[in-house]
Amino acid sequence: MRLKELARTTPFGFHFPENNKKVKTEKPPLLKRERFRLTSFYSTSMDSLVKSEIKQHDERKSKQQEQELDSVTDMLKGLSFGPVTNTGYMLELLELKKGILSTISQPDLLSSDFDDRYEQTVIPKVKEEVKPLTDQENKLVDSVFKLGQHGTLSEYKNATVEYKDIYKLRPETWLNDEIINFYFALLADRASHDPSMPAIHCFSTFFCSTLREQGYAKVRRWTKRVDIFTKDFLFVPINKSYHWVLGVIDMKNKKISIYDSLHGKDDYTLKLLLTYLEEEHLDKKKTPYDTSDWTLESPQNIPKQGNAYDCGVFTCAFAERISRQKPLDFTQNDMNLIRRRMVINILNKHL
Repeated sequence: MRLKELARTTPFGFHFPENNKKVKTEKPPLLKRERFRLTSFYSTSMDSLVKSEIKQHDERKSKQQEQELDSVTDMLKGLSFGPVTNTGYMLELLELKKGILSTISQPDLLSSDFDDRYEQTVIPKVKEEVKPLTDQENKLVDSVFKLGQHGTLSEYKNATVEYKDIYKLRPETWLNDEIINFYFALLADRASHDPSMPAIHCFSTFFCSTLREQGYAKVRRWTKRVDIFTKDFLFVPINKSYHWVLGVIDMKNKKISIYDSLHGKDDYTLKLLLTYLEEEHLDKKKTPYDTSDWTLESPQNIPKQGNAYDCGVFTCAFAERISRQKPLDFTQNDMNLIRRRMVINILNKHL
């Protein structure tokens, strides 16, 4: 016991003369002041060397990262993010983004560098602009508008456009049934040949007026060759007292919408189309159709018409974008270009 007490008060390595044996001593606990002095000692000697080496390493690493990030930024500045119409090009952009994120996601990347640089690597969302016509296409459209008004210009399935009809696509002119029915036939054809697109069915411009005025019995045979309940979207071009709107029946999401370029509302037609679904299911499937969880709406956050004659063009543009599940990011300023593009579509019988 006495030896242990002596060990606590004697220096390290003390030898007792009587047996010349080295006494194993325990490391004394450090008081706060001793710990402070010890820390200060290391801070002014060995620790200063370590800190210096760490600082130099960090500076070298930071400089290397800065050079790598600058090279990535320079590479991005050389890219052009225009409208993406080529699938292969989009895949290249995605691969590029993957590589960029891999570069900047190193474990020791400084958070400040990451925050500053990440925004420069984000591929921006691209607004889908209306495809401009080539010089040759513009000349063709101009020549068509100069032709006479007699004879047939284009035929596709049950749709026909005569020369007098194509004049409806000139600026400041109302579209007629023939133009809209022909265009919607092209929409249906495009969807039927592209399995990656939603399955759609387009009704005639005369469908809703017949349903409204004469009831379901007069339109029940209009779908004898098609099962509308297997489709993703049903498109119904509707004429309301010299104003065209688009009815869209979203079968998967159980929603009926009326897209009106004047932002009007039509609860009557919404309910009319919902009732049509119930009657059609009962007639074709022989069972009731539950529509209690369906939604009826008139979207207001859509492009708005700025005149009294472009409603038919808006109706066609709504259907074209929705049929591809693309945003409605066109405006009134695009209407004349869309009109001319529709002339080319009708002449080529292809969208």
